[in-house]
Amino acid sequence: MTKLKESSGRKKRNGIGNYVISLVLFTYLLLIVIPYIYSLFASLSTYKEYYFNLFPIPKSGLRWENYSDAWNNLKHDGTGIPAMIINSLWFSGGSAFLGVFFGACSAYICAKYKFFGRGFIYMFALISMMVPIVGSMPSQLKYVSMLGGYNSYLFVLIMSTGIGGGYIILYSCFKNVDWGYAEAAFIDGAGHFRVFFEVMLPQVISPMIALFLSDFIIAWANAENSLVFYPELPTLTTGLYYFRTYVVTAVGMQRYPAYFAALLLCMLPTVILFAIFQEKLMDIQIEGGLKG
Repeated sequence: MTKLKESSGRKKRNGIGNYVISLVLFTYLLLIVIPYIYSLFASLSTYKEYYFNLFPIPKSGLRWENYSDAWNNLKHDGTGIPAMIINSLWFSGGSAFLGVFFGACSAYICAKYKFFGRGFIYMFALISMMVPIVGSMPSQLKYVSMLGGYNSYLFVLIMSTGIGGGYIILYSCFKNVDWGYAEAAFIDGAGHFRVFFEVMLPQVISPMIALFLSDFIIAWANAENSLVFYPELPTLTTGLYYFRTYVVTAVGMQRYPAYFAALLLCMLPTVILFAIFQEKLMDIQIEGGLKG
Protein backbone atom coordinates (compact mmCIF):
# COMPACT_ATOMS: atom_id res chain seq x y z
CA MET A 1 0.00 0.00 0.00
CA THR A 2 2.82 2.35 0.89
CA LYS A 3 4.60 1.61 -2.39
CA LEU A 4 1.42 2.37 -4.34
CA LYS A 5 1.08 5.72 -2.58
CA GLU A 6 4.74 6.55 -3.26
CA SER A 7 4.31 5.58 -6.93
CA SER A 8 1.13 7.67 -7.19
CA GLY A 9 2.82 10.67 -5.57
CA ARG A 10 5.84 10.33 -7.85
CA LYS A 11 3.61 10.22 -10.96
CA LYS A 12 1.73 13.30 -9.74
CA ARG A 13 4.98 15.22 -9.20
CA ASN A 14 6.26 14.13 -12.62
CA GLY A 15 3.00 15.24 -14.21
CA ILE A 16 3.25 18.69 -12.61
CA GLY A 17 6.90 18.94 -13.64
CA ASN A 18 6.09 18.04 -17.25
CA TYR A 19 3.27 20.60 -17.26
CA VAL A 20 5.59 23.35 -16.01
CA ILE A 21 8.29 22.45 -18.54
CA SER A 22 5.75 22.41 -21.37
CA LEU A 23 4.43 25.80 -20.30
CA VAL A 24 7.93 27.28 -20.19
CA LEU A 25 8.82 25.87 -23.62
CA PHE A 26 5.54 27.09 -25.11
CA THR A 27 6.16 30.58 -23.70
CA TYR A 28 9.67 30.53 -25.13
CA LEU A 29 8.27 29.46 -28.51
CA LEU A 30 5.82 32.37 -28.48
CA LEU A 31 8.61 34.82 -27.67
CA ILE A 32 10.50 33.57 -30.73
CA VAL A 33 7.58 33.36 -33.16
CA ILE A 34 5.69 36.59 -32.32
CA PRO A 35 8.39 38.97 -33.68
CA TYR A 36 8.35 37.13 -37.02
CA ILE A 37 4.55 37.30 -37.22
CA TYR A 38 4.72 40.99 -36.31
CA SER A 39 7.26 41.62 -39.07
CA LEU A 40 5.15 39.74 -41.62
CA PHE A 41 1.99 41.69 -40.78
CA ALA A 42 3.90 44.98 -40.74
CA SER A 43 5.41 44.26 -44.15
CA LEU A 44 1.91 43.79 -45.62
CA SER A 45 0.35 46.85 -43.97
CA THR A 46 0.12 50.52 -44.80
CA TYR A 47 2.09 53.00 -42.73
CA LYS A 48 -1.03 54.10 -40.83
CA GLU A 49 -2.00 50.51 -40.03
CA TYR A 50 1.52 49.94 -38.72
CA TYR A 51 1.98 53.21 -36.84
CA PHE A 52 -1.41 53.64 -35.17
CA ASN A 53 -1.89 50.05 -33.95
CA LEU A 54 -0.13 48.10 -31.25
CA PHE A 55 -0.09 45.08 -33.55
CA PRO A 56 -0.22 45.86 -37.30
CA ILE A 57 -3.09 44.19 -39.13
CA PRO A 58 -3.48 44.78 -42.90
CA LYS A 59 -7.21 45.60 -42.81
CA SER A 60 -7.27 47.34 -46.20
CA GLY A 61 -5.68 44.45 -48.09
CA LEU A 62 -2.24 42.91 -48.40
CA ARG A 63 0.32 45.49 -49.57
CA TRP A 64 2.67 43.31 -51.60
CA GLU A 65 4.07 46.46 -53.19
CA ASN A 66 6.06 46.95 -49.99
CA TYR A 67 8.27 44.07 -51.12
CA SER A 68 8.88 45.59 -54.55
CA ASP A 69 9.58 48.89 -52.78
CA ALA A 70 12.15 47.16 -50.58
CA TRP A 71 13.73 45.38 -53.56
CA ASN A 72 14.10 48.60 -55.50
CA ASN A 73 15.26 50.85 -52.68
CA LEU A 74 17.41 48.64 -50.48
CA LYS A 75 20.73 49.87 -51.80
CA HIS A 76 23.89 51.63 -50.70
CA ASP A 77 26.19 53.77 -52.85
CA GLY A 78 24.47 52.49 -55.98
CA THR A 79 24.80 48.81 -55.01
CA GLY A 80 21.42 47.08 -55.19
CA ILE A 81 20.09 43.83 -53.78
CA PRO A 82 21.49 41.50 -56.53
CA ALA A 83 25.07 42.71 -55.93
CA MET A 84 24.52 42.66 -52.17
CA ILE A 85 23.37 39.04 -52.39
CA ILE A 86 26.56 38.12 -54.25
CA ASN A 87 28.68 39.89 -51.64
CA SER A 88 26.76 38.21 -48.81
CA LEU A 89 27.20 34.78 -50.38
CA TRP A 90 30.91 35.37 -50.90
CA PHE A 91 31.72 36.66 -47.44
CA SER A 92 29.34 34.30 -45.60
CA GLY A 93 29.88 31.13 -47.62
CA GLY A 94 33.59 31.70 -48.20
CA SER A 95 34.42 32.46 -44.58
CA ALA A 96 32.30 29.54 -43.34
CA PHE A 97 33.82 27.04 -45.78
CA LEU A 98 37.44 28.09 -45.26
CA GLY A 99 37.01 28.38 -41.50
CA VAL A 100 35.62 24.86 -41.20
CA PHE A 101 38.18 23.37 -43.63
CA PHE A 102 41.20 24.99 -41.97
CA GLY A 103 39.76 24.08 -38.57
CA ALA A 104 39.48 20.44 -39.66
CA CYS A 105 43.09 20.42 -40.89
CA SER A 106 44.40 21.92 -37.63
CA ALA A 107 42.22 19.72 -35.45
CA TYR A 108 43.28 16.55 -37.25
CA ILE A 109 46.98 17.32 -36.92
CA CYS A 110 46.71 18.19 -33.23
CA ALA A 111 44.45 15.26 -32.39
CA LYS A 112 46.28 12.49 -34.25
CA TYR A 113 49.96 13.52 -34.36
CA LYS A 114 52.23 14.00 -31.39
CA PHE A 115 54.50 17.04 -31.53
CA PHE A 116 55.81 19.68 -29.16
CA GLY A 117 53.32 22.48 -28.51
CA ARG A 118 50.08 20.84 -29.56
CA GLY A 119 48.69 21.31 -26.05
CA PHE A 120 49.55 25.01 -26.24
CA ILE A 121 47.61 25.31 -29.53
CA TYR A 122 44.51 23.87 -27.91
CA MET A 123 44.80 26.19 -24.91
CA PHE A 124 45.40 29.16 -27.21
CA ALA A 125 42.18 28.32 -29.08
CA LEU A 126 40.25 28.28 -25.81
CA ILE A 127 41.76 31.55 -24.59
CA SER A 128 41.22 33.32 -27.92
CA MET A 129 37.48 32.61 -27.65
CA MET A 130 37.40 34.51 -24.36
CA VAL A 131 38.75 37.73 -25.87
CA PRO A 132 35.83 40.08 -26.62
CA ILE A 133 35.36 41.23 -30.22
CA VAL A 134 35.78 44.87 -29.21
CA GLY A 135 39.19 44.05 -27.77
CA SER A 136 40.50 42.29 -30.88
CA MET A 137 38.92 44.37 -33.67
CA PRO A 138 41.54 47.20 -33.78
CA SER A 139 44.37 44.70 -34.21
CA GLN A 140 42.32 42.75 -36.79
CA LEU A 141 41.70 45.93 -38.78
CA LYS A 142 45.41 46.76 -38.78
CA TYR A 143 46.28 43.19 -39.76
CA VAL A 144 43.75 43.10 -42.61
CA SER A 145 44.86 46.50 -43.94
CA MET A 146 48.55 45.52 -43.95
CA LEU A 147 47.78 42.40 -46.02
CA GLY A 148 45.58 44.25 -48.51
CA GLY A 149 42.31 42.75 -47.36
CA TYR A 150 40.53 46.01 -46.53
CA ASN A 151 37.66 46.60 -48.96
CA SER A 152 38.70 43.45 -50.78
CA TYR A 153 37.27 40.01 -51.41
CA LEU A 154 40.58 38.70 -50.04
CA PHE A 155 39.23 39.47 -46.57
CA VAL A 156 37.68 36.00 -46.53
CA LEU A 157 41.04 34.28 -47.06
CA ILE A 158 42.98 36.55 -44.72
CA MET A 159 40.58 36.18 -41.79
CA SER A 160 40.01 32.44 -42.19
CA THR A 161 41.77 30.72 -39.35
CA GLY A 162 42.11 27.14 -38.27
CA ILE A 163 42.03 28.04 -34.57
CA GLY A 164 38.64 28.78 -33.09
CA GLY A 165 35.38 27.25 -31.97
CA GLY A 166 35.22 24.91 -34.95
CA TYR A 167 38.73 23.69 -34.18
CA ILE A 168 37.75 22.75 -30.62
CA ILE A 169 34.68 20.81 -31.73
CA LEU A 170 36.47 19.00 -34.56
CA TYR A 171 39.44 18.27 -32.30
CA SER A 172 37.11 16.31 -30.01
CA CYS A 173 35.57 14.57 -33.04
CA PHE A 174 38.93 13.44 -34.42
CA LYS A 175 40.03 12.26 -30.97
CA ASN A 176 37.09 9.85 -31.01
CA VAL A 177 37.83 8.46 -34.49
CA ASP A 178 39.73 5.20 -34.20
CA TRP A 179 43.25 5.36 -35.62
CA GLY A 180 42.78 1.85 -36.98
CA TYR A 181 41.23 3.35 -40.13
CA ALA A 182 44.43 5.26 -40.85
CA GLU A 183 46.67 2.29 -40.03
CA ALA A 184 44.78 0.10 -42.47
CA ALA A 185 45.13 2.75 -45.18
CA PHE A 186 48.88 3.15 -44.48
CA ILE A 187 49.32 -0.62 -44.86
CA ASP A 188 47.62 -0.40 -48.27
CA GLY A 189 50.14 2.24 -49.35
CA ALA A 190 48.17 5.47 -48.77
CA GLY A 191 50.06 8.63 -47.85
CA HIS A 192 49.22 11.14 -45.13
CA PHE A 193 47.23 13.45 -47.41
CA ARG A 194 45.19 10.59 -48.86
CA VAL A 195 44.48 9.22 -45.38
CA PHE A 196 43.24 12.63 -44.27
CA PHE A 197 41.04 13.43 -47.27
CA GLU A 198 39.72 9.96 -48.10
CA VAL A 199 39.69 8.15 -44.75
CA MET A 200 39.60 10.48 -41.76
CA LEU A 201 37.75 13.52 -43.10
CA PRO A 202 34.63 11.55 -44.14
CA GLN A 203 34.35 10.32 -40.53
CA VAL A 204 33.58 13.88 -39.32
CA ILE A 205 31.66 15.16 -42.35
CA SER A 206 28.43 15.47 -40.35
CA PRO A 207 29.79 17.87 -37.70
CA MET A 208 31.65 19.76 -40.44
CA ILE A 209 28.39 20.37 -42.33
CA ALA A 210 26.70 21.43 -39.10
CA LEU A 211 29.54 23.87 -38.34
CA PHE A 212 29.47 25.25 -41.90
CA LEU A 213 25.73 25.92 -41.75
CA SER A 214 26.00 27.50 -38.32
CA ASP A 215 28.93 29.73 -39.34
CA PHE A 216 27.16 30.67 -42.59
CA ILE A 217 24.01 31.81 -40.79
CA ILE A 218 26.04 33.80 -38.26
CA ALA A 219 28.13 35.46 -40.97
CA TRP A 220 25.04 36.21 -43.08
CA ALA A 221 23.55 38.24 -40.21
CA ASN A 222 26.84 39.95 -39.32
CA ALA A 223 26.67 43.66 -40.17
CA GLU A 224 29.70 44.61 -38.10
CA ASN A 225 32.34 43.07 -40.36
CA SER A 226 30.85 44.55 -43.51
CA LEU A 227 30.71 48.04 -42.00
CA VAL A 228 34.25 47.91 -40.61
CA PHE A 229 36.32 45.77 -43.01
CA TYR A 230 34.67 46.12 -46.44
CA PRO A 231 32.30 49.12 -46.45
CA GLU A 232 32.62 49.53 -50.24
CA LEU A 233 31.43 45.95 -50.79
CA PRO A 234 28.06 46.16 -49.03
CA THR A 235 26.19 43.03 -48.04
CA LEU A 236 22.47 42.72 -47.36
CA THR A 237 23.01 43.52 -43.70
CA THR A 238 24.86 46.70 -44.70
CA GLY A 239 21.93 47.72 -46.89
CA LEU A 240 19.52 47.02 -44.04
CA TYR A 241 21.60 49.12 -41.67
CA TYR A 242 21.55 52.16 -43.93
CA PHE A 243 17.91 51.62 -44.89
CA ARG A 244 16.98 51.66 -41.21
CA THR A 245 18.92 54.88 -40.61
CA TYR A 246 16.70 56.40 -43.30
CA VAL A 247 13.32 55.09 -42.12
CA VAL A 248 13.83 56.32 -38.55
CA THR A 249 13.99 59.90 -39.85
CA ALA A 250 10.89 62.06 -40.22
CA VAL A 251 11.21 61.89 -44.02
CA GLY A 252 11.52 58.11 -44.22
CA MET A 253 9.02 57.00 -41.57
CA GLN A 254 6.43 56.29 -44.26
CA ARG A 255 8.71 53.47 -45.48
CA TYR A 256 8.61 51.40 -42.29
CA PRO A 257 6.47 48.65 -43.90
CA ALA A 258 9.02 48.41 -46.72
CA TYR A 259 11.76 48.12 -44.10
CA PHE A 260 10.02 45.09 -42.55
CA ALA A 261 9.63 43.63 -46.04
CA ALA A 262 13.37 44.10 -46.56
CA LEU A 263 14.07 42.33 -43.25
CA LEU A 264 12.06 39.30 -44.34
CA LEU A 265 13.67 39.25 -47.79
CA CYS A 266 17.15 39.26 -46.27
CA MET A 267 16.18 36.59 -43.75
CA LEU A 268 14.61 34.27 -46.35
CA PRO A 269 17.84 32.53 -47.53
CA THR A 270 18.86 31.53 -44.02
CA VAL A 271 15.34 30.30 -43.22
CA ILE A 272 15.37 28.11 -46.35
CA LEU A 273 18.85 26.86 -45.50
CA PHE A 274 17.82 25.99 -41.96
CA ALA A 275 14.62 24.27 -43.13
CA ILE A 276 16.56 22.07 -45.56
CA PHE A 277 19.48 21.19 -43.30
CA GLN A 278 17.97 21.40 -39.82
CA GLU A 279 18.82 17.77 -39.12
CA LYS A 280 22.47 18.42 -39.97
CA LEU A 281 22.50 21.46 -37.70
CA MET A 282 21.29 19.34 -34.82
CA ASP A 283 23.50 16.37 -35.62
CA ILE A 284 27.18 16.70 -34.78
CA GLN A 285 27.67 13.02 -34.16
CA ILE A 286 30.52 11.11 -35.75
CA GLU A 287 29.20 8.65 -38.27
CA GLY A 288 31.55 5.77 -38.13
CA GLY A 289 33.04 3.03 -36.03
CA LEU A 290 35.08 -0.09 -36.31
CA LYS A 291 33.17 -3.19 -37.22
CA GLY A 292 34.20 -6.46 -35.74
